Order: sequence, then structure tokens, then C-alpha cells
Amino acid sequence: MMRKLLTKTNFLFFSVTLIMLTLNLTYSQGVTDEEINNQFDNAVVLFNSGKYDEALTGFSKIIIDYKYNSKTTSAEFFKAKSYLELKQFNQFKFTAEQFLEVYPNSNYVDEMRLLLAKYYLEIANYYNALREILFIIEKTNSTAYEQKAKKIGEGISAKYLNETQLERLNSSFNSSKVKSYILLQQGKYLIRNGNPSGAKNKFEELISSYPESAEYNEAKKLKEYSYASEPATTVIGVMLPLEINSVDTYNSQSAAEILEGIKFAVDEFNKLRNDKIGLLIRDTKKDVNQIKNIKEEFASLNSLIAIIGPIFSSEVRAALKEFDDYDIPIISPTATDDDLTSISHNFFQANPSFSVRGKVMAQYVFYVENKRTISVLNSIDGYSPILAASFISEFENLGGRILRKETFKNDYTDFSGPISKIYTDSLLVEGIYIPLSDNSVAPYIFSELIKYGIKIPLYGNQDWFTAKGFETAPEISNNLVFESDNFVDFNAEAYKNFSEQFISITGKDVNRNVLYGYDAAKFVLTAYRNIEPGRKNLVNKMTSGMVSTGLRNNISFDERRVNKFLNIVRYKNGVFELVDKFRLSQ
Repeated sequence: MMRKLLTKTNFLFFSVTLIMLTLNLTYSQGVTDEEINNQFDNAVVLFNSGKYDEALTGFSKIIIDYKYNSKTTSAEFFKAKSYLELKQFNQFKFTAEQFLEVYPNSNYVDEMRLLLAKYYLEIANYYNALREILFIIEKTNSTAYEQKAKKIGEGISAKYLNETQLERLNSSFNSSKVKSYILLQQGKYLIRNGNPSGAKNKFEELISSYPESAEYNEAKKLKEYSYASEPATTVIGVMLPLEINSVDTYNSQSAAEILEGIKFAVDEFNKLRNDKIGLLIRDTKKDVNQIKNIKEEFASLNSLIAIIGPIFSSEVRAALKEFDDYDIPIISPTATDDDLTSISHNFFQANPSFSVRGKVMAQYVFYVENKRTISVLNSIDGYSPILAASFISEFENLGGRILRKETFKNDYTDFSGPISKIYTDSLLVEGIYIPLSDNSVAPYIFSELIKYGIKIPLYGNQDWFTAKGFETAPEISNNLVFESDNFVDFNAEAYKNFSEQFISITGKDVNRNVLYGYDAAKFVLTAYRNIEPGRKNLVNKMTSGMVSTGLRNNISFDERRVNKFLNIVRYKNGVFELVDKFRLSQ
């Protein structure tokens, strides 16, 4: 009896299971391609809207519920992509690797490897990130993907990998496309790290072994760039807060970028000379004790002719104190405090101080704009009072007249008080000088100027560069002129050539910090040309008034040792235009 009951129960379970499977199969077979396509499109819409969890459910349904169809591999790809967006890294890695194994000929293979590279970058496994990129270069049939992979790979090589890692990758591939590419990256790495003879060997190996490669012409060009291997007889010291970590990378991005600009300027200088300039690079770590150690090392070197850095005014103060008894020129690319040159007669300020900025604007308004009556509206916070005081003093010394001086706080949103007072002089005043220390107030100033219908020239400082609200008041904002230590003409041939060479060698984009370092180093090297050896001769040349034409600003010093140049910039119809590179007169 019990056996019969079990038999009936087993039969019933088997029958129900069979019915369910039949129904499911019937349902799967009954779904049309159009319905699957619609489900896929809906999941893509969810993905593009950032609803990755819901999208993942949609893609998974297409994969699991239906037999293989025209959207299966696409759904598998987007499933992996959804995992990556959700930071579900283990699921992503499993899905991506399984996809490459099951669908090796899919059109999504290149894109999946790019996702894997992105994943490895996210978890800081830079070696495997480049490895995935190299697989694309090796196997892709798409020129577009090959070029994209090479660009990404160059950035990874330049920023994260060392010579040993690049050599390991080179040894692990047999493809000539990959080997020529890696050789180029190895040569560039050696250039960046001061091994010109090693770089030359890599380029020569590439040229001789892979003459048909895409990298051939660039290797020839870099070899001809002439990183000669003769030892440097003269050295420039560099001290920056690089904050080098345990794996020999820089935690301070801004300092690292400034260093790249310095190194490029020296490389550019050396290619034209037999007597090379070397760099002795040291990390201050933002630590006074470290600066003391650097001073002891630098002071022992007779070949050291100048020091570039530090970059922050606070660190400059500490360095000038330590280097007080060491007679060598020190130039900071970026420090702006007013009293730094008074601390040491050896210090040069490549970035104009706040008081110089106010004076430059006063001289420009008086001499070039030919204005004689000005009102001043400045914040009582930050560096705005310094700029205002300097402007007023210089403008009055020149013979100009300040009709009214009004102030505000950076948290003001209502400027009716100060603007209404300036408006009372509207028949006499020829312009308003408004130095900002917080550009968030700009829209409120524009609003009040519109209210009172004040359409006279406005003058200011470089904080206006990143201010908002210009488009709301074109009749007023088109009257704005301000000074800036940074203006790049991206269409100039000099900049285009520099940018092309810099990107080619470093694999990095040019930015403001790079140009700060480049312009400061270029000035020192320009002063060093055609002088008798010796620090004293270099200082004399640096203070002679010579002009070094920079990419973001010119540099020129007199005995006061603060850069006398600033860019004068005008806002006009949505565009910032360079009016002049203005030099402060005596």
C-alpha cells in the first residue's frame, strides 16, 4: 500500500514538472523577436537613465528566460556593464571573463576588454589594465578601437607603470603590433626618468625591428629629439611638495604637473646644446625638516646654479629661512604673497604678487584706457583688500582720482547699498575697479548694475575668469577688463607645437600647472644662455629686465624680483580675449 502511494506521488510530481516545463518552453517559443527587442530597448533606456538595478533585471531576463536570440550577446554585454556601474566588481569580472570565453568572436569583445581595463583601473591594478588594452591592440580588426586603445594605454603607461612592468608585458606578447607599441612606451618612460641613452636604445630597437609599425615615425622623431647621454655639468635643483608614496608615485597632482613642465623645458633646452643641464629633484613633503635636509644636500653642490620651487607661499617662507646663508637664486613658479622678496634677496617671484596685480591694473586703466576718475568696490575678505589698496595707491600716484570706495563681504547677496552710492557719481565716474576674492558674488553685482543702468567700464582681477552671470547682463559684462597671470592662446603655433611634443613624450595633456613649471624653468634657462658661468652672473641676468616669452604669461624681473608681466583680458560676447601682455613700469 505504501509503495503504491509513493509511486502515485512520484508520478504526480513528474507530471506537474513536465507540464511546467512544457508551459515554459511554449511561452519562450511563443515570444517573438520583436517582443525581445522591445524588452532589450526598454532595459537600455533604464541603463542610460542611470537605473542600473532595473536595467540589470531586464538584461538578465532576456538571457535566462529565452533561448539564444539576436539580443543574447548584447544583453550579456550590458549585464556586465551594469555590474560595473553598480560597483559590483566580483560579478562584473566573472561575467566579463565568461563572455570573452563563450563569445570570442562577438562584436562586443573590444568593448568588453575596455570595460575590463576600466575595472582594473578602478581597483588600482594598472598592470592588468594595460594588459587588457594590449589584447585589443593585438587582436582587434577595428582601426578606431586600436587608436582608442593606444591612447588609453599611453596614459596608463605614463601615469602608473614602471620600466620593469613594461618589460614584463613586452615579454608576454609575441605580436609585433604590441611589441612596437610597448617599446615606444618604454622609450618615453626612460626619457621622463632621466635615462636618455636607454631611451635611445629602445627607439633604435623599434626602428630596426619594426620598420612597418605605426610607431616607427614617432620613434624616429623622438630619437632625433636628441636626448644625448653626456653627463650634465650644471644642475638646477627642484624642490616641490610631491609627497612621494611607498610605490614611488606622487600624491600631489599639482606638484607633479609643475614638475613635468620643468622637466620638459630642460629637455627642450638640452637638445640644442652640448653642455647639458641636469635636474636634482627633491620632495619637500610639506615638512620643514625635509627642507633642512634638502638645503644641506644642495649647499654641498658647486654645480647647482639655481633652485625652482617651492610652490606654496608658506613653504617658500620656510625654505627662504633655511637657505638664508646660501647664496643661490630661488624662483617660485606660483607663490603670490607680497612680502616674500623682502625675506631674501635671492628670491624671485615668477607669479606676480597681489600688490603688483593692483598696480598693473591701475597703470593699464590710466595709461591705456586713459581713465582719470575711478570708483572702487572691493570685498573686505581674502586678498581683495590688498588688490584694492594697491590699485588706489598707484592710480592716485599717477594723477588719477578715486571718487568713491565701497566694500562688501563675500556672503553678500544684496549689493544695492554700495552700488547705489557709486551710482550717485555716475556722471563723473569713468569706470569701477572690482577685485574679487570669491567670484560667487558676481551675479549679484551684475544684477544690481543692471538695476541702476550702470554701463561704464568694469575692471577687475583674474577671479572674474571663472565667475558666473556674464550671459545675463551682456551690455554690462561686455565692458569687463581684468588682469590674469594665465592666458593661453590655443591657436598660436608656439602652443600647438609645444602641446604636440609634450603629449607625445609624456602621454599627458597640457594644463595650467604644467605651464607654470615650464615658463619658470624656461626663464631660468633663457637667462643662463650666453653668460659666463657663476650664480652671480645668472642673478645679474635675471634682474636685467630680460623678457622670457611664456605660454601662459611672460616673465621679466628688475631688482625687486617680482614678475612685472600680467595678461590683460577682455570679455566680449561670450569669449575671453587677450588684449595685451602688460608690463609694469617703474
